Amino acid sequence: MTVSMRGTPVSGIFLERPNRFQAVVELEGEREIVHVPNTGRMDEMLFPGTPVLLEKSENPKRKHPYSLKFVNKNGHWICIHSALANRVFEDAVRSGEIDWAEGELKREVTFGGSRVDFRVEGKPPTLVEVKCVTYEEDGVAMFPDAPTVRGQKHVDELIRAVEEGYRAAIVFVAFMDFVHRFTPHDKIDPVLGEKLRFARDRGVLLKAYACRLGWEEIRLDRELPIHL
Repeated sequence: MTVSMRGTPVSGIFLERPNRFQAVVELEGEREIVHVPNTGRMDEMLFPGTPVLLEKSENPKRKHPYSLKFVNKNGHWICIHSALANRVFEDAVRSGEIDWAEGELKREVTFGGSRVDFRVEGKPPTLVEVKCVTYEEDGVAMFPDAPTVRGQKHVDELIRAVEEGYRAAIVFVAFMDFVHRFTPHDKIDPVLGEKLRFARDRGVLLKAYACRLGWEEIRLDRELPIHL
Protein backbone atom coordinates (compact mmCIF):
# COMPACT_ATOMS: atom_id res chain seq x y z
CA MET A 1 0.00 0.00 0.00
CA THR A 2 1.21 3.49 -0.79
CA VAL A 3 0.19 6.91 0.48
CA SER A 4 -1.71 9.05 -2.01
CA MET A 5 -3.67 12.28 -2.16
CA ARG A 6 -7.45 12.34 -2.42
CA GLY A 7 -9.23 13.73 -5.44
CA THR A 8 -7.80 15.58 -8.41
CA PRO A 9 -4.86 17.96 -7.91
CA VAL A 10 -5.71 21.62 -8.26
CA SER A 11 -3.01 23.85 -9.74
CA GLY A 12 -2.31 27.25 -8.25
CA ILE A 13 0.31 29.97 -7.88
CA PHE A 14 1.71 30.80 -4.45
CA LEU A 15 1.42 34.47 -3.53
CA GLU A 16 2.20 34.89 0.17
CA ARG A 17 2.14 33.20 3.58
CA PRO A 18 0.56 35.41 6.24
CA ASN A 19 1.23 32.86 9.01
CA ARG A 20 2.48 29.30 9.59
CA PHE A 21 -0.89 27.69 8.90
CA GLN A 22 -2.14 29.67 5.92
CA ALA A 23 -1.04 30.69 2.45
CA VAL A 24 -2.59 32.91 -0.18
CA VAL A 25 -2.74 31.19 -3.57
CA GLU A 26 -4.00 32.36 -6.94
CA LEU A 27 -6.66 29.98 -8.28
CA GLU A 28 -8.10 30.75 -11.70
CA GLY A 29 -7.32 34.43 -11.26
CA GLU A 30 -8.77 34.66 -7.75
CA ARG A 31 -6.97 34.91 -4.39
CA GLU A 32 -7.73 31.96 -2.12
CA ILE A 33 -6.60 31.41 1.48
CA VAL A 34 -5.48 27.78 1.85
CA HIS A 35 -4.32 25.57 4.70
CA VAL A 36 -0.59 24.80 5.01
CA PRO A 37 -0.01 21.34 6.60
CA ASN A 38 3.58 22.12 7.56
CA THR A 39 4.75 24.58 10.20
CA GLY A 40 8.32 24.78 8.84
CA ARG A 41 9.59 28.01 7.32
CA MET A 42 10.03 26.77 3.72
CA ASP A 43 11.46 30.19 2.84
CA GLU A 44 13.77 28.63 0.26
CA MET A 45 10.91 27.51 -1.99
CA LEU A 46 7.77 29.51 -1.17
CA PHE A 47 8.36 32.53 -3.37
CA PRO A 48 5.60 34.62 -5.00
CA GLY A 49 4.85 33.08 -8.40
CA THR A 50 5.82 29.51 -7.41
CA PRO A 51 3.58 26.77 -8.90
CA VAL A 52 1.82 24.66 -6.26
CA LEU A 53 -0.66 21.78 -6.15
CA LEU A 54 -3.63 21.84 -3.81
CA GLU A 55 -6.01 19.21 -2.47
CA LYS A 56 -9.67 20.17 -2.07
CA SER A 57 -11.58 18.78 0.89
CA GLU A 58 -15.19 17.67 0.55
CA ASN A 59 -15.81 18.50 4.22
CA PRO A 60 -18.20 21.50 4.27
CA LYS A 61 -17.22 22.34 7.86
CA ARG A 62 -13.63 23.15 7.00
CA LYS A 63 -12.67 26.81 7.26
CA HIS A 64 -10.43 26.54 4.19
CA PRO A 65 -11.43 23.91 1.61
CA TYR A 66 -7.99 23.76 -0.01
CA SER A 67 -4.72 22.45 1.43
CA LEU A 68 -1.30 23.11 -0.07
CA LYS A 69 0.33 19.72 -0.72
CA PHE A 70 3.09 20.10 -3.35
CA VAL A 71 5.48 22.95 -4.16
CA ASN A 72 7.51 23.16 -7.36
CA LYS A 73 11.12 24.06 -6.67
CA ASN A 74 13.30 24.57 -9.77
CA GLY A 75 11.22 22.12 -11.77
CA HIS A 76 11.01 19.47 -9.04
CA TRP A 77 7.94 18.72 -6.95
CA ILE A 78 8.29 18.52 -3.16
CA CYS A 79 5.49 17.27 -0.92
CA ILE A 80 5.11 19.52 2.13
CA HIS A 81 2.43 17.56 4.04
CA SER A 82 4.73 16.64 6.91
CA ALA A 83 2.31 14.32 8.75
CA LEU A 84 2.34 11.92 5.80
CA ALA A 85 5.97 10.96 6.54
CA ASN A 86 4.83 8.73 9.40
CA ARG A 87 2.36 6.95 7.12
CA VAL A 88 5.02 6.44 4.46
CA PHE A 89 7.39 4.95 7.03
CA GLU A 90 4.66 2.74 8.51
CA ASP A 91 3.70 1.41 5.08
CA ALA A 92 7.35 0.60 4.35
CA VAL A 93 7.68 -1.36 7.60
CA ARG A 94 4.44 -3.27 7.12
CA SER A 95 5.30 -4.14 3.52
CA GLY A 96 8.78 -5.37 4.44
CA GLU A 97 10.62 -2.66 2.51
CA ILE A 98 12.36 -1.72 5.76
CA ASP A 99 13.98 -4.84 7.18
CA TRP A 100 15.70 -3.36 10.23
CA ALA A 101 12.38 -2.68 12.00
CA GLU A 102 10.62 -6.04 11.91
CA GLY A 103 7.88 -6.67 14.46
CA GLU A 104 4.53 -5.38 15.64
CA LEU A 105 4.29 -1.64 15.15
CA LYS A 106 2.67 0.68 17.70
CA ARG A 107 2.04 4.37 17.02
CA GLU A 108 2.56 7.32 19.36
CA VAL A 109 4.11 5.71 22.42
CA THR A 110 5.27 7.51 25.53
CA PHE A 111 8.88 7.33 26.62
CA GLY A 112 10.22 9.59 29.33
CA GLY A 113 8.77 13.03 28.82
CA SER A 114 8.11 12.64 25.09
CA ARG A 115 5.81 10.98 22.62
CA VAL A 116 7.79 8.83 20.20
CA ASP A 117 6.31 8.16 16.77
CA PHE A 118 6.65 4.37 16.78
CA ARG A 119 7.61 1.40 18.92
CA VAL A 120 8.56 -1.78 17.06
CA GLU A 121 8.16 -4.80 19.30
CA GLY A 122 11.17 -7.09 19.51
CA LYS A 123 14.01 -8.15 21.76
CA PRO A 124 14.80 -5.41 22.53
CA PRO A 125 11.98 -3.08 21.35
CA THR A 126 12.94 -0.32 18.90
CA LEU A 127 11.76 3.27 19.40
CA VAL A 128 11.56 5.23 16.15
CA GLU A 129 11.19 8.95 15.55
CA VAL A 130 10.32 10.01 11.98
CA LYS A 131 11.24 13.43 10.59
CA CYS A 132 9.80 14.87 7.36
CA VAL A 133 12.45 16.58 5.24
CA THR A 134 11.43 19.28 2.75
CA TYR A 135 14.60 21.41 2.67
CA GLU A 136 17.04 20.81 -0.20
CA GLU A 137 20.23 22.54 -1.24
CA ASP A 138 22.29 21.49 -4.30
CA GLY A 139 20.70 18.04 -4.30
CA VAL A 140 21.29 17.51 -0.57
CA ALA A 141 18.32 16.88 1.72
CA MET A 142 18.70 18.74 5.02
CA PHE A 143 16.83 18.90 8.32
CA PRO A 144 15.53 21.05 9.92
CA ASP A 145 14.46 24.20 8.10
CA ALA A 146 13.90 26.01 11.41
CA PRO A 147 15.41 25.57 14.90
CA THR A 148 13.58 22.78 16.72
CA VAL A 149 13.83 22.46 20.48
CA ARG A 150 11.26 19.67 20.25
CA GLY A 151 13.48 17.77 17.82
CA GLN A 152 16.47 18.20 20.14
CA LYS A 153 14.44 16.75 23.00
CA HIS A 154 13.48 13.72 20.87
CA VAL A 155 17.15 13.00 20.21
CA ASP A 156 17.95 13.21 23.93
CA GLU A 157 15.12 10.79 24.76
CA LEU A 158 16.31 8.26 22.18
CA ILE A 159 19.86 8.42 23.54
CA ARG A 160 18.43 7.67 26.97
CA ALA A 161 16.39 4.82 25.52
CA VAL A 162 19.56 3.17 24.19
CA GLU A 163 21.20 3.60 27.60
CA GLU A 164 18.22 1.78 29.13
CA GLY A 165 18.51 -1.18 26.75
CA TYR A 166 16.21 -0.25 23.88
CA ARG A 167 17.11 0.03 20.23
CA ALA A 168 16.40 3.48 18.85
CA ALA A 169 16.31 5.05 15.41
CA ILE A 170 15.72 8.44 13.81
CA VAL A 171 14.39 8.23 10.25
CA PHE A 172 14.56 11.21 7.89
CA VAL A 173 11.99 10.91 5.11
CA ALA A 174 12.85 13.30 2.27
CA PHE A 175 9.64 14.16 0.44
CA MET A 176 11.45 14.59 -2.86
CA ASP A 177 12.90 12.26 -5.48
CA PHE A 178 15.94 14.17 -6.76
CA VAL A 179 18.29 14.32 -3.75
CA HIS A 180 21.42 12.18 -3.43
CA ARG A 181 22.36 12.43 0.27
CA PHE A 182 21.26 13.77 3.64
CA THR A 183 23.00 15.96 6.19
CA PRO A 184 21.90 17.88 9.31
CA HIS A 185 21.21 21.55 8.62
CA ASP A 186 23.86 22.92 10.96
CA LYS A 187 23.44 26.53 9.84
CA ILE A 188 19.81 26.45 10.98
CA ASP A 189 20.14 24.33 14.12
CA PRO A 190 23.74 23.56 15.11
CA VAL A 191 22.58 22.13 18.45
CA LEU A 192 20.49 19.47 16.73
CA GLY A 193 23.40 18.60 14.44
CA GLU A 194 25.71 18.02 17.38
CA LYS A 195 23.06 15.97 19.19
CA LEU A 196 22.61 13.77 16.11
CA ARG A 197 26.35 13.11 15.93
CA PHE A 198 26.42 12.28 19.64
CA ALA A 199 23.36 10.05 19.23
CA ARG A 200 25.03 8.09 16.44
CA ASP A 201 28.11 7.57 18.60
CA ARG A 202 25.88 6.39 21.46
CA GLY A 203 24.20 3.76 19.29
CA VAL A 204 21.11 5.49 17.90
CA LEU A 205 20.50 4.34 14.33
CA LEU A 206 20.20 7.16 11.79
CA LYS A 207 18.49 6.46 8.48
CA ALA A 208 17.48 8.70 5.57
CA TYR A 209 15.38 7.92 2.50
CA ALA A 210 14.30 9.62 -0.69
CA CYS A 211 10.76 9.00 -1.87
CA ARG A 212 9.05 7.97 -5.05
CA LEU A 213 6.83 10.97 -5.36
CA GLY A 214 3.57 11.67 -7.15
CA TRP A 215 -0.03 12.65 -6.49
CA GLU A 216 -1.11 9.01 -6.68
CA GLU A 217 1.89 7.52 -4.90
CA ILE A 218 4.31 8.52 -2.16
CA ARG A 219 6.54 5.74 -0.91
CA LEU A 220 10.12 5.18 0.18
CA ASP A 221 12.29 4.72 -2.88
CA ARG A 222 15.94 4.44 -1.86
CA GLU A 223 18.15 4.92 1.15
CA LEU A 224 20.30 8.03 1.19
CA PRO A 225 23.86 8.19 2.51
CA ILE A 226 24.09 10.35 5.62
CA HIS A 227 26.98 12.82 5.96
CA LEU A 228 27.44 13.99 9.53
